[in-house]
Amino acid sequence: MSASPALPAFTSGRTPRFIRPLLLTALLMSLTGCGLGDAGGSAATAAKLKAQEAEQARTTKAAIEAQLDAANQQAEQRRKEAEAASR
Repeated sequence: MSASPALPAFTSGRTPRFIRPLLLTALLMSLTGCGLGDAGGSAATAAKLKAQEAEQARTTKAAIEAQLDAANQQAEQRRKEAEAASR
């Protein structure tokens, strides 16, 4: 049984020129992929929180407007009662 001949690029003791950039690119792509996935998840969560805040603001605005309307009606009623009492 004879051994297959070794490839000259791998027997010289030095790594081929294309290996380092290839490994660096693979490493950077894997890190970027993780970062992009995390950023996308964070953006979705932030958007959901902003939507909830907007809904709470609408609810609070409606409650305040209802309270102002009730206060205005009460003030109008008191004014009418005061005018009727002064006649």
